[in-house]
Amino acid sequence: MSRAGSNIPGPDVQQHEPHRPEAETAAAPPSALRLAVSRGFVTLLCATAVPVMLQSLVSSSRTLIDSFLVSHLGTDEVAAIGYAGRVIYVIIMATLGMADGGAVIVAQFWGNGSHEKTRQATAINVAVAGSVATAAFVICFTGSKWIAGLGTDDPSVVALSAGYIRIASAMIIPFAVISALAATLRCLGEAKVAMRCTLAGAVIHILIAYALVFGVGAIPALGLRGAAWATVISAYIECLFYVVYIYGTRHLMAFGLRDIRDGLRNVLLKKILVVGGPVSLSSAAWASGILVYAMLVGQGSTQNLAALSMVSTLESAAIAVINGVSTASAVIVGNSLGENREQDHTWRTSKALLIWNTAIAFTCGILLLLTSLFVGVIYSDVDGETISLARDATVVLAALFIFRAMSMTLQNGLLRAGGDTLYILYADLSCQWIVAIPLTYFAAITLHLPFPVIFVAIYTEEIAKTVASSYRVYRRKWMRRFID
Repeated sequence: MSRAGSNIPGPDVQQHEPHRPEAETAAAPPSALRLAVSRGFVTLLCATAVPVMLQSLVSSSRTLIDSFLVSHLGTDEVAAIGYAGRVIYVIIMATLGMADGGAVIVAQFWGNGSHEKTRQATAINVAVAGSVATAAFVICFTGSKWIAGLGTDDPSVVALSAGYIRIASAMIIPFAVISALAATLRCLGEAKVAMRCTLAGAVIHILIAYALVFGVGAIPALGLRGAAWATVISAYIECLFYVVYIYGTRHLMAFGLRDIRDGLRNVLLKKILVVGGPVSLSSAAWASGILVYAMLVGQGSTQNLAALSMVSTLESAAIAVINGVSTASAVIVGNSLGENREQDHTWRTSKALLIWNTAIAFTCGILLLLTSLFVGVIYSDVDGETISLARDATVVLAALFIFRAMSMTLQNGLLRAGGDTLYILYADLSCQWIVAIPLTYFAAITLHLPFPVIFVAIYTEEIAKTVASSYRVYRRKWMRRFID
């Protein structure tokens, strides 16, 4: 099996090979802008970013489909799935953070050409992510009613949310395996495989969701609980696709118990926890803040909570696109660091990635602005006042989305690739809990401002993170190599 990107021209050279000082020429290296538009760099970026974008879009389409289907049941159901979905999102981010953090080690070993240790790191990464997911499932399953009661005083919404959380939390365990294996495949340049598995899982989800929500033939209509069951069933099937591919093709990453044992002996667990632990905590803390936003909004009114759910669903589609760029950034920069390339090369590559991120973010903003015109069409069965709130908030989202895109690529792409995960943790916690949450509380609870204004307060987190992370990236101290 070839190394990640070995068949794709690199940004500075015609073939993606380990850096050899003796092969240097006297020619000046290209600027970041020239590098960004070079054919080799665009090919390298698209090879990872486009499959991840499509995979993320397909994955987020599940949320969009569920929200659309449930919107035909009423405003309470929309509010319930929005809040319950954020509860599940906290666990997903903790699990995904551990998997992606561990993938930093996987990417560096692969960039260094250590295939055996790459497989061992993958095995440890799957085991750790699975352990986090199992613990989270137990907490959600046993405490679903209490968790649901934190978001709203509306008894109908609490009952609906608790039922959804209790069922949907079971999808976290297969999601952990999916996340770890997909992260490894991306590091190996096989992002298309992950995209295909996710696409198949999404199609299955859509078919099952419609049948279980509204009932088809002998299948009873389960409403919101049907959407939860569809999420669980499709997650296990998607996980099976990954396992069949890895072991059915005798893939280089088809690990066994021996790889876990050897990985522990090689202290890979410590390496993964050092990088992945802070990422997992950071992701969970950040997602918890997202849940707090929903709690604060929900204390205002069920309409505000429903509007937040609607806007968040649209936002997730735009985030899926940027996730492709940020994930590609982590892989490209991680491989560069693993190959021990010169720091100037990594720095030019990072700036080229940010150029692409900015251009794509502006495009997403324009598309979100156009989408605001069709909110009433998408959620046709939701009451008019809630539609109006969601439409105005979508306009705000379109204007401020550039900050969300920049913070994602700066943190999840560049800083994470260099293992600067403790800084990401501090930035997430401080910008969210010291800046945005107090402002949101003041706007929603103290002043009872309109929801679009509350949404601006929520987004101050992204503005603050963009400023702080830009300074951190500019200093270049995050460019570190973790492997021998």
